[in-house]
Amino acid sequence: MSPSVEFWVTLLFGAFGIHKFLQGKIGMGLLYFFTCGLFCFGWIYDTVQAGRRYFGAARYAHELRSKPTSLPAVPAPGLFLKDGEICVYCSPAQYMVIKNRITGYVREGGGASVRIMPGLSVGRSTGVSRAIREDVSELYPGTLYITNQRIVFSGDHGSFDKKLSTITTFAVNPKGIELQFGSSFYELLVPNAARCINTLEGAMNEIPIE
Repeated sequence: MSPSVEFWVTLLFGAFGIHKFLQGKIGMGLLYFFTCGLFCFGWIYDTVQAGRRYFGAARYAHELRSKPTSLPAVPAPGLFLKDGEICVYCSPAQYMVIKNRITGYVREGGGASVRIMPGLSVGRSTGVSRAIREDVSELYPGTLYITNQRIVFSGDHGSFDKKLSTITTFAVNPKGIELQFGSSFYELLVPNAARCINTLEGAMNEIPIE
């Protein structure tokens, strides 16, 4: 469901569990139906959460459409600027890496065990053990800078310093931005992805800096 559909369905029919049925949570849907949305407390909570997602998505879309006509010069603590270089964006960011890791084990004879930490698993089963592999996100904190010449990420892992002219492609999602420089790909989580990508586009298009 889209955030808007989820919000209105939850608001209007959440007391009867309709939103739970649409999410495939049949058991919770029946519980909501027979308890009037967990005596209205569950319905109210779900409506508030759905409203946050709905209005958050609407705000993100509005910010993404609001292209700046000029860029403000901002301080760049920790970054050495070159002659004629001006920083227009500085924000905490996280470099995200997706790794395929073992998250648990199953046995063909039935039962399961889950790894709590390296070398320690809990559960009971018989038969041949088979590892369960899943994609896991790893986040590395740092600082993202955008200037009128470069885009720089400074952190313990995944740092880069690239000229704006070397960006091959870029994309944005509600949580961050994706950058490609030739065969190198970076995904960064930032507090305000719409503002970040609009600033990057403005710097690449060389709009005026205040």
